[in-house]
Amino acid sequence: MSTHRSPAVARLKRARWLTTALVTVITATAVLVLGFVAATIDADARHTRADDRAEQVAGGLARAIQHDDKQTLDLSTVIDDELAKGTTAVVVEVRKPGDTWKQAHTYQRSFMPDDTTIATLATQTEDQADGILYASSRHAATDITGRSVTVASTPVFWSDWDTIVVILAGTEAMADPGKHRMLVWELTIGGGLLVLAAAASAFVLSGRSQRQALRMLDEHEQFLGDAAHELRTPLTTLKLLTESRPKPDEVQQTLAEARRLADRMARLVTGLLARARMQSGIAEPERTLLRLDQLAESVAEEAGDSRITVTAHPSVVLGDPQLLSLAIRNMLENGLTHGAVNRAAPVEVHVAEGRVSIRDHGPGVDPVMSASPFNRGAAGRTGRNGIGLALVAWVAQAHGGNASIEPAAGGGTIATLWLPQADITASAPAPSRH
Repeated sequence: MSTHRSPAVARLKRARWLTTALVTVITATAVLVLGFVAATIDADARHTRADDRAEQVAGGLARAIQHDDKQTLDLSTVIDDELAKGTTAVVVEVRKPGDTWKQAHTYQRSFMPDDTTIATLATQTEDQADGILYASSRHAATDITGRSVTVASTPVFWSDWDTIVVILAGTEAMADPGKHRMLVWELTIGGGLLVLAAAASAFVLSGRSQRQALRMLDEHEQFLGDAAHELRTPLTTLKLLTESRPKPDEVQQTLAEARRLADRMARLVTGLLARARMQSGIAEPERTLLRLDQLAESVAEEAGDSRITVTAHPSVVLGDPQLLSLAIRNMLENGLTHGAVNRAAPVEVHVAEGRVSIRDHGPGVDPVMSASPFNRGAAGRTGRNGIGLALVAWVAQAHGGNASIEPAAGGGTIATLWLPQADITASAPAPSRH
């Protein structure tokens, strides 16, 4: 994955953070809305449950209250009723015409409003009933401890007695408020964890989705860098050739050098494009049965250098002729370049059993580069290593083989390209030398 801060990579990283932020905001909004709706529904349900409970107690006790023949209020049925023994507070207000309200019975008085408020609620209940028996009313109030409560009140009238009784039942405005608070905390903590999980997932998934794009950016920039590095020298040389004014007897030599440089640039571009296309998955190496010995002979012949000698034994491999030709040609150029210290020394090519070995008689393997001679950009005594040997290693790996560079006995270097042999083997004619 890319480690530098090119503009394209920076844009991808910004897009990753923006995607993460967008998913986080959307998730947080959804969690907030759903949490608010859930808490609201739960609160409404608990308020309704409390209201129903208060009305049930007030209405039930109002129907239980009686008076005897002596016009005396009988509260025993109220006191003994199960409705008056639960968690709901009860106050029985009694008033004769022209008198003030008096509390005939109370239960859990501290959970009801003060006396003045109780009397006011009883009066409101009497007025709203308008003479209708058991016409319940509901009121929001505060008990003497400051807690919000719901008070339900039910009036009781008698046709044979002018005394008015109002049963008031009070309960918390919300049933089981502790459970509601617990639900709110659970929604808050769970929603927060869900938002964090969504943000982390979005960050990880967006990174995974961009991994391929970052890899392609790396390959694209590597391709451009390799092309610029490899083509700079032949282009400069070609420019000097075209700007020079050769003598008539030097024209053919100049044209031949220009063609050689053009061919070299074409091979470099072909190799770079092939590697880029295959690394990106656009293309796959061709798998063709071919004679590696004949391919090496053909490449050596095209090189047209009298120093090249070829010893080839029949060897059949399964591979891409174009890529293998490119790899062998790069190995030859490397041998010719490093063997140039002795213009009379040969560059020996040996082919057998899926191996192409090229020996030069140059200064040998640079100790600085011996650990990684195929790495692009490795520096040695002759400067920085180009893409040629790196392409050789890549071609070998693409075919399931490998490549190596070793010092040769007596001086020089042996570069070897090894490929798995095909199942079909050719007959073994006598080795040929060129």
